[in-house]
Amino acid sequence: MPNTRWSHAFGSPSFKVMTNIAVLGTGRMGSALAARLLATGHQVTVWNRTRTASAPAVPATVADTPAAAVAAAEVVITMLTDGPAVSAVLFDGGAAAALRPGTVLVQMSTISPAETAAIAERLPVGVYFVDAPVGGSVDAAAAGTLALFAGGEPDAVERAEPVLKELGTVRRCGRAGSGSAVKLMQNTAMLTALGGLHDTLALAAGLGVERELALDLLASGPLGTALRRAASTTADFPVALAVKDLRLTHADTPVVAATLRLLRAVPEQSADLAALINLEDR
Repeated sequence: MPNTRWSHAFGSPSFKVMTNIAVLGTGRMGSALAARLLATGHQVTVWNRTRTASAPAVPATVADTPAAAVAAAEVVITMLTDGPAVSAVLFDGGAAAALRPGTVLVQMSTISPAETAAIAERLPVGVYFVDAPVGGSVDAAAAGTLALFAGGEPDAVERAEPVLKELGTVRRCGRAGSGSAVKLMQNTAMLTALGGLHDTLALAAGLGVERELALDLLASGPLGTALRRAASTTADFPVALAVKDLRLTHADTPVVAATLRLLRAVPEQSADLAALINLEDR
């Protein structure tokens, strides 16, 4: 049954297309999301703590405060660094209080399920909530081919879905917080696979296997997906955020621990995580 805090007072979804969208956070991914939504015909207002970082989202309207950004929005998207940043923008920055009844808040940052649940509980009555972190990077956002892991009450997800489908494929994962859980699972699989690729290439070099031969064989093997990600020149997922995401899993396993050590050893933590793999053609 729908959660009465958000749904019963407002009935079933009354609109299929939500064109007035606010994006809070215009870093790499937030800017890409805003640009995609603009390109698909939506009206977009953006806010970022550093106003100049909103420039990539032009011609979106740039708001001076989070509250001003969401005041007229039907859908609000948060794409911020971590859980504390999301909470600060929503509750200290005044965005949550400015949300109108019937607004859908779509939390797309990669945060923990516990942080997601805490945010949902603090929202005003009448606000729908969906957590929908994404699989894919800025290139997928631009192309509208992201994977979106949606958690929330069915009527909340239905209200958000027309906008989410502009960004990619929506996978319903269950109640609020389940999207965050799936995202952490997916990131762990990708990051540990990159760690395995790192070690496999080191082993190949140590055994004297020619690098071109090793890469060709690995491309058609079980690490092929990791190799394609490592070779990407359009994805943008900073190493520091990958470290943050693995830490959010609280997984006490040898593979995760080893991958964390590898990621932390990358000299340039703001570089794309493909820096973990030193491909000669990059």
